[in-house]
Amino acid sequence: MGYKQIRTSDLTGDTLDDEDAVTVVIRSHPDLTEGKVFDASSVELHGLQGIENLVELELRFPDGTTRTVVSTTEDFAKVVPAGMLKTFDNSRGRRTGFRPNGS
Repeated sequence: MGYKQIRTSDLTGDTLDDEDAVTVVIRSHPDLTEGKVFDASSVELHGLQGIENLVELELRFPDGTTRTVVSTTEDFAKVVPAGMLKTFDNSRGRRTGFRPNGS
């Protein structure tokens, strides 16, 4: 005896072929307080168009709250000069000059 798994679209309930199945992660939406995930076919998602030249920022405030901001590259460049981008620390790892325990 064996078992067979069948992927179906969460949007339409249609059976999805493995090569056509797309997992969609909703990272933020005004009507949601947490992320969501669903499966669909690439044909069902055809109406979604990407937007080019965007910068996604996470703002971390002293009170522990965070906020995601999306900006065009042009508006971002008005605040942060392009020449400075490469001088900033990487988002992974320690910040320049940081020493654990203040040592």
